[in-house]
Amino acid sequence: MTWCESVELALRNLGGSAPLKDIYEEVRRVRGRNGQSTPTSLEAIVRKELEYNSEESSNWRQKRDLFFSVEGIGNGVWGLREFLPTLPRASDLRVPDGHATPEAREIATLRIIRDTRMTRKVKALHRNKCQICGSSIKLPDGSSYTEAHHIIPIGAPHHGPDQASNIIIVCPNHHAELDYGCIAIPAKGLSLAPGHTISVASIAYHNQKIFGLQSVDVSR
Repeated sequence: MTWCESVELALRNLGGSAPLKDIYEEVRRVRGRNGQSTPTSLEAIVRKELEYNSEESSNWRQKRDLFFSVEGIGNGVWGLREFLPTLPRASDLRVPDGHATPEAREIATLRIIRDTRMTRKVKALHRNKCQICGSSIKLPDGSSYTEAHHIIPIGAPHHGPDQASNIIIVCPNHHAELDYGCIAIPAKGLSLAPGHTISVASIAYHNQKIFGLQSVDVSR
């Protein structure tokens, strides 16, 4: 087994993403089970394999793009790109045979393009589970579905940052409630994953500007 294959297997065993220290330990276990050596330079070798095989690294060898880091190489959390969730296609997008094709109209809209790669990475870190209630929608193929919510909306008039620290992964119900300002975001009790930290300023903005909270304690 090559070093790159060892890192891939280690990340699969760890659920698709993990901090570097956990990856090091799992690579040691993987190679030990296969009777392979684990030199003192293991940590440096693992880091090189991650960076050589990730387009997000300046050391990328431009051959295979196997690994991802959420917000830069220095945050110490890596994931396996094959674990990044894809947006499922709704069942009603295809016009059934025998039905009239709906009228198509050209409509011009102004949209802010979100960094969908970023949101997919954050979803992968949370194993596609809502950070508020821990639930997700189970799809027919066995995969899970959640949505990414920008806590400070990135559109006008809020102009929030399109960064992982301004993103919370939620189920569709909680996403709608956040969009419409029906609920506050608790300062404590959210499910957190290594490599993803939510900005305290973003939470305060939502609670004050979107939910309309002034001085109510939402830590419970």
